[in-house]
Amino acid sequence: MATWKKLATLGSGSYATVYLSALNLPDGSNRKIVAVKSSSHFSYSVASLKKEKKILELFKGCNEIIQCYFDQYAIEKYYVSYNLFMELAPYGSLGELIRKRGALSEDTVRIYTHMLLKGLHCIHGKEVVHCDLKPDNILLFPTWTSETWYQVKIADFGLAKTREEAKAEFGPGKMKFRGAAFYMSPESVTGVIGTALDIWSLGCIVIEMITGMDAWRNVKSQEELMVKLALHKEAPPIPDGLSWVCKDFLSKCFVKDPTQRSTSAMLLNHPFINSAYNSDMQTSHTAYQIYSQSVTSSSLFSYDLFDYLPRN
Repeated sequence: MATWKKLATLGSGSYATVYLSALNLPDGSNRKIVAVKSSSHFSYSVASLKKEKKILELFKGCNEIIQCYFDQYAIEKYYVSYNLFMELAPYGSLGELIRKRGALSEDTVRIYTHMLLKGLHCIHGKEVVHCDLKPDNILLFPTWTSETWYQVKIADFGLAKTREEAKAEFGPGKMKFRGAAFYMSPESVTGVIGTALDIWSLGCIVIEMITGMDAWRNVKSQEELMVKLALHKEAPPIPDGLSWVCKDFLSKCFVKDPTQRSTSAMLLNHPFINSAYNSDMQTSHTAYQIYSQSVTSSSLFSYDLFDYLPRN
């Protein structure tokens, strides 16, 4: 059994706390630095983490989704915790990056959107809906090929639903609203959950990346937002100054009817993702493709905290 030591708290949520941890493997190899997602003393916390582990097992080897190495129980002071040992994101989250830097260039947004679509294509291909896609749940990793952009990975599947769960737990009139309100779609706030929800959320994230501000930045309250979504089925305003392909991409994300909204597979072939790049952008895009084909989840397990220096 592996032994580990908590070094710092990275964050906490309603059912789990994430720790920066030093891990000693039973084979005696060098100590590794990982993220450990640990349950609270509540029974529902363990059940939620076990469900997340089961879902993450579907996505092993997908470079655009956070990888879980293994799980393990541990004896705490007053209870037995359940722990997921996961990749450590040395550069934090996309949300932190946006709050620090503000608006990102359209070319950088294009690359990150491409990565997120590849992750969503994998998720939706397994008939899973993330249900809580937002910048704070997208983590940043080194690329080894560029100093200007990161590898992004979708994380935090605590609210994710399989198609069977979505049918059983959600539906018109049930109103089991969960997730971050400012990234939810009109149908989801009335109880209809499907993969189209994640596409709407992606559109909100693209606006946030490219403006440095929330897509619904002019909405003053969650109650006002609920009226716009549930009653009027409004989409967030598409900012001025974007290229036509970016505006068209966003319009595909914000189609009111979820059955007519573009899928991740469709959007991977949209001109915003596959348009002609200038020479510098083409070089970066090619480097990303080579990187994503060559790096495996097992190689990422060798992360050493001291290999990384903060980027400006």
